[in-house]
Amino acid sequence: MRFPILSAAFAALCLALPATAQKVQVFGGNGQRAASTVVLFGDNLMAGMSIAHGQPAWKAEYDSMIDTLKGKLNRLGKDWWTTFNTSIDCEIGGTKVPAGSYVLGLACDKDGKFTLAVMDAGKAMKAGVLPFGPQQWTPDFSIPLELKKDANEKVVELMTIELAVDKENPSTGTLTLSWGKHVLSAPMAISLAK
Repeated sequence: MRFPILSAAFAALCLALPATAQKVQVFGGNGQRAASTVVLFGDNLMAGMSIAHGQPAWKAEYDSMIDTLKGKLNRLGKDWWTTFNTSIDCEIGGTKVPAGSYVLGLACDKDGKFTLAVMDAGKAMKAGVLPFGPQQWTPDFSIPLELKKDANEKVVELMTIELAVDKENPSTGTLTLSWGKHVLSAPMAISLAK
């Protein structure tokens, strides 16, 4: 061996690296999540969709902070990702959403128009994209939402996101996010043909 001392030092360094303690902070634990689920049964059809999210509590000062959201991609919900899973193709707010699993954020453009920012969940997990801190990920696609300020008669204390399908016409429905006195919503069209 030409460089025994160098080789020995390199080997010692490589063996010592895994033993070096890392400073790691741990957060999390048990928490409650809300979910809204729709299951569709019919001739040659069994499908479903579900949205699950943590429920942040509304604070009165949030009313004056709506303008600070402009031009930003924001987290949606509390704790872990807000997730949307669907086993059936659908259209939400005029945007095609293929069957799959997704993580969601909330984007607001410079004019104050809101969209649901959507990223494939597998892609997000592999890339290590998390819902904490500044949101700098790029959505795979966005779903336009209509903001209705002060639409709720009473303050919705905990954020709720609901998927609702018309029982008379199950190919149509709505996605509705309520928090405080405000509502964000989008119409849904569900492809019942399999």
